[in-house]
Amino acid sequence: MKKLFLIVACATMVMGVNAQTVTLSNGKSIPIRLTSEIQSDVKAKYQVTPTAIVDADIKDDSGTHTLIRRGTPVEIAATIQKSKGVGKGAYVKLDFLSTQSVDGQDIRLQGNLIRTGKNKKGTALGVGLGVGLTVCWPCLFCLCINGDEVIIPEGTLVNNVVTNDIYQIRVH
Repeated sequence: MKKLFLIVACATMVMGVNAQTVTLSNGKSIPIRLTSEIQSDVKAKYQVTPTAIVDADIKDDSGTHTLIRRGTPVEIAATIQKSKGVGKGAYVKLDFLSTQSVDGQDIRLQGNLIRTGKNKKGTALGVGLGVGLTVCWPCLFCLCINGDEVIIPEGTLVNNVVTNDIYQIRVH
């Protein structure tokens, strides 16, 4: 029993010697790349869940240890609104929430990507009310004109995402 205890203790010490704790500072820039196309005009049941990855290895301040590996998935919260009548454009907001470090810690992120479709309010109101009320009442249906939709292509790079806290990460 004593021999088994000594073997386990020595193995633990050897692994502990190789492990080192490095600091990931608050506000460290994390480039994010979208891995799916996001469209505002797709019906909710056919909408693809937005996915993204870390675009480059994130290293410590000295540049020697990798703290977050390139290709690590990023958790996203998406708000997607379709375009509406009276010329209102679509709206897409992606909030980047977290990713994982090399030792498995959740790293909270701060940053987002917001895109809005072009409004066509002037056209809808001008033609709908202007012509519809004065000349041709069927032109009132022009009030149903929607604004532009939003499409964010796959591979879009987002550079305004940063870490939201200070983390102690174990590296080998």
